[in-house]
Amino acid sequence: MQLTECLDIAIELNRFDDEVKECLSGYLFKTTTVFHGNEDLNLDPLFGALCFSYSLGGFAMLVLKPKWSHKASFPFVAYALLLLLVQGPLSFWADYLSMTNDSYVHVIDRFMATVLFITTFWRIASIAYFQRPSVCYAEFISILFAAFCFMNSQDAQVNEDVNGWIFWHTMWHLYPFIPIAIQCTDRFLLVEYNYLPMKITERPFTKAKYSFRLKRG
Repeated sequence: MQLTECLDIAIELNRFDDEVKECLSGYLFKTTTVFHGNEDLNLDPLFGALCFSYSLGGFAMLVLKPKWSHKASFPFVAYALLLLLVQGPLSFWADYLSMTNDSYVHVIDRFMATVLFITTFWRIASIAYFQRPSVCYAEFISILFAAFCFMNSQDAQVNEDVNGWIFWHTMWHLYPFIPIAIQCTDRFLLVEYNYLPMKITERPFTKAKYSFRLKRG
């Protein structure tokens, strides 16, 4: 089962029932792909190299870590280290080295990628208080683009379309370059103007009130 098939079932039934749960369980815990045993699947070394784009994204997050990161609710360093040291190698192992093999690395990679993908929305929400709105919009659009590419790669697997899967999964692996470009543009070309919340009053049992000032980073 692929994620798009589970989504189709949920839409068709118009509810989240046991059939959808069974489909999602089959998707998350399967140790093979539709290309299992396909000896004709030859992946370009560039495809393998792009698996480490997530490691590059994590490295960029550490290098470009904003000065206000300690004030945000998001664990920037932990997230960056997971990308750098875990997701990049996992992606390479699962998508390049083991695509035709029966391996639990597919399960681990699937779970880790799902957690990090969901966590990315938390990251975007957390930077909304500190960065210009255009940066947040660009980040949000980029993660939607990544989801679009991933779902298309899932459809390609359903159809056993090797070339389609390679193309869309490559696009999925290119996603980390977009946030890097957005943050570099904001930091170095737009001189990183940040919206920093300034607390005015904070009384017990009442909500804090805030005003905003535009500050050069």
